[in-house]
Amino acid sequence: MTNPVRSLLPLACWFISAGFVACIELIDPRNPGEQVFHQVSLQPANSWWPPSRIGQLRDEKESLVATIDTLPQHEPKPLNAAFGYHSLHMDDRARQASGLHVITADLVFNPRLSSIGMVPAFDPVDPLGKTYAFPKRFKIEVLEGLGVIIDGKWTLVEADEWIEVVNWLEEDFPDPGPYPVVFTGINLAAAKVRLSVPFEGGKPDFFALGELYLFREDQGEPADNMSVFGSTGIEFSSSDNLSVIPFWDLQYAYDGLSGLGLPLSEKTAAVQDLVIRFEESDSRIKQVPFIIDLGEIKRIGRIDIWPTEAPQSMAIPLFGFPGGVTVEISNAEDFSAARIIDIPDARSRMHNDNFLTVICDGIEARFIRVTFNDLFEFNGRQTLGIGEIAVQEFGKIFSIGCRISSDSIPPEYRHQIPWLVDGYSRQRGILSEVDWIIGLAKRRPLDERLKQVELVLALAEKDWRRLQFRLSVAGIAVLLLVFVAGWTVQRRQRQRELNLLKMQITRDLHDEVGSNLGSISLTSEQLENLDLEADLKEELSELSLMAREANASLVEVVWMTDQKTVFLRDLITKLKERTEKVLRKQEVIARISPDCPEMKVRLTAKRHLISFFKEAVHNCARHAGATRVTLSVEIKNRGFHLSLEDNGCGFDPETVHDGWGLGSMKKRASELGGDLEIVSHKGKGTRVELSIPLSNLSMDPIRLYKTSN
Repeated sequence: MTNPVRSLLPLACWFISAGFVACIELIDPRNPGEQVFHQVSLQPANSWWPPSRIGQLRDEKESLVATIDTLPQHEPKPLNAAFGYHSLHMDDRARQASGLHVITADLVFNPRLSSIGMVPAFDPVDPLGKTYAFPKRFKIEVLEGLGVIIDGKWTLVEADEWIEVVNWLEEDFPDPGPYPVVFTGINLAAAKVRLSVPFEGGKPDFFALGELYLFREDQGEPADNMSVFGSTGIEFSSSDNLSVIPFWDLQYAYDGLSGLGLPLSEKTAAVQDLVIRFEESDSRIKQVPFIIDLGEIKRIGRIDIWPTEAPQSMAIPLFGFPGGVTVEISNAEDFSAARIIDIPDARSRMHNDNFLTVICDGIEARFIRVTFNDLFEFNGRQTLGIGEIAVQEFGKIFSIGCRISSDSIPPEYRHQIPWLVDGYSRQRGILSEVDWIIGLAKRRPLDERLKQVELVLALAEKDWRRLQFRLSVAGIAVLLLVFVAGWTVQRRQRQRELNLLKMQITRDLHDEVGSNLGSISLTSEQLENLDLEADLKEELSELSLMAREANASLVEVVWMTDQKTVFLRDLITKLKERTEKVLRKQEVIARISPDCPEMKVRLTAKRHLISFFKEAVHNCARHAGATRVTLSVEIKNRGFHLSLEDNGCGFDPETVHDGWGLGSMKKRASELGGDLEIVSHKGKGTRVELSIPLSNLSMDPIRLYKTSN
């Protein structure tokens, strides 16, 4: 008999979301070689634009969270005892005898086996809930047949064949971490279930299992867990067993306790659990009964009694849970001829807030009385804290909303009584074991996916914030550049306007003032020819000279204003023009070197040279009384040589002449970095010679300038 077997495994369920690869694939666990696990792998998001990519990641995160909210809560809490099953370390002799660790379950009443769940054992020394020694390779087989109880012992009286439903012997099974592994769709009439784990040639040579779930079938769907039925319904045995009570033993693999936490939904609700604080005067209270009316006779497979959570998140496990519990099941309201199940050691059966399971063997009844004994004491007051009383069969809870009552509860607490059958505990919905285990198996890939998405989303948001900062800096820089460019353009525009205005003013000065100065000079010269007194003629001559000098200076100012760049050849021409214009009454002989270089003259050098030459021409015109003046300009030996010689009256150079400006000329020559020589003899004229290195004219001699006259 070989039915198709499907499995819901971690890492096999993925969502298709923006920018990511995902899939849901059910596999045949008997053929692992054909299975390709789709590990978490992120692909580039569809959008290159960071906000769009972040939006895609947020959408996927919301979708994952919404899906996870429909699944069980996952808060593993490693137990403080009853860790599960642990195989022995096999020695060499045992290796020769057998190559397998084997756990066998004998099913007394031959149910149809729907699904098998395996829960990893949690590492008892790891407070973070790390799992421990889950088998890497294994196989699961089901024996179809008929088993009966003969003389109080289970006996197989009819057998068909062993059917291999899970085979992971050829490759390692993926580590499920703190999640269960579920193999579904088995649907076989099972007499035996056998889990075999090889140990030869591998390390470690042992394995551990927190819990083994065998879910039977009801109307084609997985139903309740048969492993907790006890010896009347199922018997477990093993080839080897590390028995260290109360920590490791085979019995802890089917006691219904695991480190997965409580079977609660992820989504929360605004509901509360029953918590009663009796007064100190009520210390005589020994027990508190609750009666549940199911409304009709129903088959009762088990009753789960849930502890509540300690108030203010205090670390008090099993807060308010009683030390003993008595369950009475009857068809009569007065509980005559009731089936009584007494559990005097209720608290010791529970570990780290796990619920208490009472197996009822399918009793048919309508009324249930649950009596809590040996009440919990907190701060000197008896306290009763119960989260839920869940009555169920075939994995279906049918006590939700039933009528429940108690006459032993103080009146101020009686409004809490319905909270025991509202289907909630710790503000979360209660789930059946089958929905819880299968839901957790489905949840694992979603949790892993959510971690990946949150990590990528956090990095994407961080990168976007960094990019925003850079864009902001770049934007500020661009704005600054635009501002500077605008300011520069505006400044240049204003400078052009000022230059145009300056040029207009200089032209107006040249046209108006220059014309007037020329008229003054001409009129003065005409008046000199009249028969006038000697003093008046001298004054007119002085006025004419001043007008010519002013006119020459005005022309030079206009010229320098118009010229952005002054070449040495043009500067020499202007010097010659000044000589001819100011010394109009003398014969001017100009000897200009024809091989003048095309060299740009610096503004400062130009100003000092013109001022120096102006003083020399002025002295010649005013003091020399010469009839002939010779202007010589030579370019030789990388130097500029200027000479102005007249045939006038001459003077004694050693004698200080304040009006001649000789001191100013010497300073100008020094600031130009040149040599000045003045040769003069009385009655024999004067020669002024200035020699300047060409390099001093073409480069700004800042280090040489001492004044700015």
